[in-house]
Amino acid sequence: MSTHPLEELLHPKSIAVVGASNTGQGRGWVEPLQELGFKGEIYPVNPKYPEIMGLKAYARVSDIPGPVDYVISSIPAAGVLSMLDDCAARGVKIVHLFTARFSETGRKDAAQLEQDILKKAQGYGIRLIGPNCMGLYYPAMGIGFNGGMPKESGTVGVVSQSGQVVGEMVGIAGARGIRFSKAISYGNALDFNECDYLEYMTQDSDTRIVLLYIEGVRDGPRFLRVIRELA
Repeated sequence: MSTHPLEELLHPKSIAVVGASNTGQGRGWVEPLQELGFKGEIYPVNPKYPEIMGLKAYARVSDIPGPVDYVISSIPAAGVLSMLDDCAARGVKIVHLFTARFSETGRKDAAQLEQDILKKAQGYGIRLIGPNCMGLYYPAMGIGFNGGMPKESGTVGVVSQSGQVVGEMVGIAGARGIRFSKAISYGNALDFNECDYLEYMTQDSDTRIVLLYIEGVRDGPRFLRVIRELA
């Protein structure tokens, strides 16, 4: 079994979807979890709805009874800092930030907000995937980010900085019978970066082949070391 920090974080027993709704993109995060058969608790979070996709909805993460392991954030960037306070109150271990409009915009204020989010998350001991990414597809756990993703697992892992690319990889290859162990879209790599995800794949006994799409490398020497280990 892998000893990588991601091993525990990517096996949640409960997931909260902040910004969930009954329509549009907000529906898109709850629906794949239900479709893929996630066996843990699913908590939609949105103060506008008493119920979402047949599940009781909560106004805030801190209103959820009991612990929450994993949070998917699809709220505007301005709301993330206060959401992290609520996440800490419920013992959240990892937050996937689909939320965008950070450093990728080229704006100094957006880049500063991104760093403020990292600092607050680190203070709480919360790890981050993203921001500006589609996050995790893990069929064996029943976790995904698009409708129609294959339920069956395979031996192909994907690490992609682009959410569109990973979605197309899984969709097109899946239609041709290829199945995946895990696929990760990581976006701006504020916390975990491409080397972390590749290291995880090298330790993952379910993964035999890794597809990689990156738009930049943070640490060239480390990246080369990990690629050699993977090969």
